[in-house]
Amino acid sequence: MPVKPSTNEDEYLARQEFELKRKMAREQQAQLMTEERERERALHYMKCPKCGMQLEGIAFGDVHIDKCLGCKGIWLDKGELETIRKKEAGFAWTLLSAFRQ
Repeated sequence: MPVKPSTNEDEYLARQEFELKRKMAREQQAQLMTEERERERALHYMKCPKCGMQLEGIAFGDVHIDKCLGCKGIWLDKGELETIRKKEAGFAWTLLSAFRQ
């Protein structure tokens, strides 16, 4: 006659299987979120947040500025405004003159 595992063993194995499935589900969810973030980034990369047109990167000294080809707005990435602020007083006016037509 086959030996039937005890109830404790059945419970232990069921918990182990449940934990494994839960871990796999969390990993799958994290992978899907990563893929979604990458898809969103690819859709919006170098697009104007105001009008959605393409942004053109302009190097100005050690600051990289994005200018919209549609609405002509200028956009700065994190830390770029601080870099501009630290420059000499005339830097901001020189910067603005680069965008005048």
